[in-house]
Amino acid sequence: MPYAQYLRIETYAGGVGCTNKQFIKACLRLLNNKYSRQERDIRHAWLRDGLDILNKERSLYISNSF
Repeated sequence: MPYAQYLRIETYAGGVGCTNKQFIKACLRLLNNKYSRQERDIRHAWLRDGLDILNKERSLYISNSF
């Protein structure tokens, strides 16, 4: 997942403090064919990549907060 795309999704989901469920819901709103069985593995890899970035951003946010 490109970082710019991640930022758009994160903003839509409510920021760094959003839950994983809110983030996945925001991701799925971008997809046109979100129920296609043929593209399931690609979709899941894309979601996992986004969640990895979200977890890294959360850890940065927590370590830099006062």
